[in-house]
Amino acid sequence: MTRFLVPLIIILFIGCNNSDKPKSTHFGGKIINPKCSYVTLSDNYNFNDTIFLNKDNTFIGSYKDFKEGLYIFEHGPEHQYVYLEPNDSLLFRLNTWDFDESLVFSGTNAARNNILIEAFLESEYDDKKIAGFYKLPQKEFLSKINSIKKLKQKAIDNYRNSTEDESEEFLKILDIAMLYPVYSKLEEYASHNFSKKESEKLVDTYFDYRTTTYSNRDSLMFFGPYYRFIIEKLYNDVYQKNLENGNSDNFTIDLLKNIDSKISSEEIKNKLLYNTLIRHFFKEPKNTTESKAFHTFFKLNTDIDQKKNVQRLINDLKLLSTGDELPSFNLVDATGELKNISQITKGKNSVLLFKNYKQASDEWVSSRVNFLIKNNPQVEFVIVNLCDSSKRYTKNIDIKYQYKLPKQSNVCDFSSSKFPRMVLVDKNGIIQNGYTSLSAKDINLQINELKNK
Repeated sequence: MTRFLVPLIIILFIGCNNSDKPKSTHFGGKIINPKCSYVTLSDNYNFNDTIFLNKDNTFIGSYKDFKEGLYIFEHGPEHQYVYLEPNDSLLFRLNTWDFDESLVFSGTNAARNNILIEAFLESEYDDKKIAGFYKLPQKEFLSKINSIKKLKQKAIDNYRNSTEDESEEFLKILDIAMLYPVYSKLEEYASHNFSKKESEKLVDTYFDYRTTTYSNRDSLMFFGPYYRFIIEKLYNDVYQKNLENGNSDNFTIDLLKNIDSKISSEEIKNKLLYNTLIRHFFKEPKNTTESKAFHTFFKLNTDIDQKKNVQRLINDLKLLSTGDELPSFNLVDATGELKNISQITKGKNSVLLFKNYKQASDEWVSSRVNFLIKNNPQVEFVIVNLCDSSKRYTKNIDIKYQYKLPKQSNVCDFSSSKFPRMVLVDKNGIIQNGYTSLSAKDINLQINELKNK
């Protein structure tokens, strides 16, 4: 079977290396149905290159002094990983209509990259299968997981035996690609168990697999299988210390401290501290600035911009308090008409969502909003798009619910952080919750309770 038809120009380009000249590393290929005009290749740290497509949608990048390791390449909204080393001439072909499934490598060291793609596709399949295992008793769950792990290990062993002089670093990456998704499922099962009111005691050997893992490779935090395993492990470390965790603020504080102690890269540590604080806040948002987790974050994080934005969030929390009257502000509807918020919500229980499209995908927002609209037909929904583009609306939500801001608006006074904010207002215009979110665990219940106000 012909796995890859290499354009003649690329063959000539790669084949023209004179033995007297220093060899280069080549990375190229062809994109069917391209989504944009370029491909990017990056190690997520020091190396980053943009390679533009030719008229026939082929591309080639050539590099000297290339460093061996795992790289990420992106085209449009999609990405995948590739392992490269000096003097490789690696090509791929893919169709964006079926990005991962159509991706095939050829050239130097193609086999290692094809097995990485196979590992990714198998993990996607396993995810669907394992999703039904979490409610199983521990013994049965472990039996099924061990069966999957044995198949993965056999594939790794077969690859090792079929390739001579394979890079030890690549073999570590292959272990991570194959086995860490399985380990993540073990961590997830433990997390589900620890978070139950009556958790089951895990067998003494449950976490033995951790002794064979690499958990201090911060440079691989951009690699999905590694990242997901480390995050699950960080959570379980805290769960194990605090099984009777009834205080989510204390749990968040312990998690922030665990990140600080386990992650050595300052940049990655800051990102994790920031994302963890924000994610936990939006799971159980409180219209209060008294959370000790904020203080812990400021103590541990060293990124000035991240700290400034958290401070803006705290400042936003001080405005629109429960029991206050909703302040007056104007919005622009889809027809261009300027309306005061009081015209829109007068005499109605209302949910106001102030959102920035950069903070969450349209697909996720629309699925949540449409669910809430369907379940609360007597409530007025007002979605305010906080974005720079005057024509930007959220896809798949009826336009009648959507508004944008005029050029000057005091909405900016209580949305300075640009994080999404939901405000619940009763029919008398009194704020019942000044800061909640679409991801809040009890958001549908909160909206339902507006009927009783």
